[in-house]
Amino acid sequence: MLLKRRCLLVAFGALLNSSLHCVSSAFGLALLPGTLRQYSAFHRPSRSRTKYWVLHSSNSGNESSEEGASVSKDEDYDKEPNRLGRYWPVFKTASIAFVAGSLSACILSMILFHQSLDYNPTSTYQSADMSRSLLPTPTTTKSLSESSQMQQPVTLYRLIIDILKSSYVDEINTEEMVQTSVESMLSTLDPYTEYLSPKELAKRKNLVGIGAFVMKSGVSSDSVTLDGMSASKLISGIPSAIKLPTQLLEDKDATQKQAFKVVLSLEGYAYDAGLRVGDELISINGQSITGDDASTMPSLEEVRELLLGIPGTTVEVQFTRPGVDGVQTINIKRAVVQFPSVPCATLLKQGKDGSIGYIRLRRFGADAGESMKAAIQSLQSKTAQEASPTQSQPDNTLTGLVLDLRDNTGGELFEAIKVASLFVPDNTYLGSSKGEGSMMPNQSYYSGKLDLAQADDPVQEPTQQMIDPDKTHVVILTNKQTASASEFLAGVFQDLDLGVIVGNDKETLGKGVGQRELPLPAGALKLTYHEFYTPSGRCVQRQYDQNKSKQSPRRHTNSDEVFYTTNGRKLGDRRGIQVDRRFKPSRSDLSELLSSSGAYYKYASQWSAKHPSAKLTDVDDAIYKDFRSFVLKEQQKGNLKLEEIFDDKHILQQMEVISKSSNDRDLSLQSLVKIREEIVKDLLTDFDLSKEIIKRELELNLLTRDLPDSVLIERGAQSDALVKEAVKILLDNNSYDTILNKNGT
Repeated sequence: MLLKRRCLLVAFGALLNSSLHCVSSAFGLALLPGTLRQYSAFHRPSRSRTKYWVLHSSNSGNESSEEGASVSKDEDYDKEPNRLGRYWPVFKTASIAFVAGSLSACILSMILFHQSLDYNPTSTYQSADMSRSLLPTPTTTKSLSESSQMQQPVTLYRLIIDILKSSYVDEINTEEMVQTSVESMLSTLDPYTEYLSPKELAKRKNLVGIGAFVMKSGVSSDSVTLDGMSASKLISGIPSAIKLPTQLLEDKDATQKQAFKVVLSLEGYAYDAGLRVGDELISINGQSITGDDASTMPSLEEVRELLLGIPGTTVEVQFTRPGVDGVQTINIKRAVVQFPSVPCATLLKQGKDGSIGYIRLRRFGADAGESMKAAIQSLQSKTAQEASPTQSQPDNTLTGLVLDLRDNTGGELFEAIKVASLFVPDNTYLGSSKGEGSMMPNQSYYSGKLDLAQADDPVQEPTQQMIDPDKTHVVILTNKQTASASEFLAGVFQDLDLGVIVGNDKETLGKGVGQRELPLPAGALKLTYHEFYTPSGRCVQRQYDQNKSKQSPRRHTNSDEVFYTTNGRKLGDRRGIQVDRRFKPSRSDLSELLSSSGAYYKYASQWSAKHPSAKLTDVDDAIYKDFRSFVLKEQQKGNLKLEEIFDDKHILQQMEVISKSSNDRDLSLQSLVKIREEIVKDLLTDFDLSKEIIKRELELNLLTRDLPDSVLIERGAQSDALVKEAVKILLDNNSYDTILNKNGT
């Protein structure tokens, strides 16, 4: 369309040029008769003119001869064959007219053609300010050629959008198309740079609510959408001492109305107000949310909107509790819900030879540094109370510390620096940040101080060392979900040989980059602007497969480069943090299925209803046997379908479709039934093979009705297989020193 317009403008200019030539030629011809008459009057003698010369000659005496001579000269001049002088006025007039017409036509054609080149179709996504920003300015650091190279694809993009809007067969949504193209463009970069639409940006604001999560029976969270993502994905990202269910078993034989059930009640929020896991909500602010079944109840999104509100306001919640008669009513104050950075700090072992502490560092929020400082002080205080009076330095009785970074997805890098500063002397080099943009210049980080220009909080007190790793041995626990700032902290401990990295996965996630959100006229750009490096100089950012669409931001880095710890141990680059000791605890497929299906949750609710005043200490064989019978009954009634939950690829469903269309339909379906039975039978053998794992998870689900999350984490740590392995390493000084190569061999 744009090319067509330009061609029409050029053709119009050429036509106008020819027209002006014709007009100028006609103008010259029109002037020709007058010019000839003028020439005849002044350059050829007439009768009247001869008479004038004769009379003038007779009256002038001596002058007559001179005038006569003049007349004679003019007449002689007329007789000369000078044709150029004779027709010069004609050519002069015609030439001026022709040149004037030509110049006018050329100038007008050039103006029209220039306008066609500058033409850019306007649309809703383009503003004048945006257009001006794309043009080179005196302050632009890029060269003119680079600016031109950038403007060419931008012009092409605008042209395509204009063609689609004007000529596509169906009506198009320009806003959605532009957003899709932006997302596709950013997908070619690292995995973390992304465009946030205004709706997504609003959803990422701090959550304001009551600090509880509810679900309804018989509805899988995979089919529910919250904040633009499936509820199951949202649930998986919620930190909890237990694995939260992604669905709740349906009560097909229930006669009472169905209600929304509480699956998580956070300490400091809804838990403190009196709401417990297992409670069933009846109404919110007087509005009923029950129903005869899931289809007659409001959606999870609607219930969530009722619970959300302005911070400081209260919401009235009515609920029933299994085993307790009547309806209870409480008022819960809405607040900005934030998960604590350090939810648990406890002693795993105490004795005359010292104590071993445990700290769960869940995230690097704005309080991570201060929370870690308080946790260490708490552990040191507890060990001081248990220390012998003869010990002169009771704080050194903390001989070991397990720092749990599993499932810690990161947070503020400066908080990680503050935490690391608690374990090393002041002014110890901790690493650096590097980037190619102007948003954040290259930085070096040292313990005990921060670059206040880059920190979000401009007022920061120096962090001083509280633990000497030579006297208090440290083990860091990691897994595949350990990422970003937690990887930086683990890298500091590994590079400086301050502690041993133990994990059930070979490597951590490998996210060694930082992002910031830049506001845009519509939405925001979450931009990766720097990579961070550990003290040895390596980067934990994983080098992505070149065949994948998303790559590591700084692709020129050689991932095969080798780095070394303080004690000379070799380290790989761009592979996350490789553990020093890998330990793979036993796992149970059945236990994971019982968690996700809601079988643990339903049994705990029924057990609590039967034993409302019981104070559970642990799961004995009687409770375990009863739970096993419960699972078998739920499977037989059809409330629980272990084979379908296990078959997450839906292979059995595909086989059923094929079987129904086969010639031997009955035989095929019978074979499929046997396959299902064998899968269930094989899964149920885990009740014997993985008894300790299932008992531990069942115990936590029963206790979550009465105990807060921090206490559950503490109890879970005591029986955690990876924590036990860490304690073994801490108790064996020779093994600890060998792993860290303290002897220099």
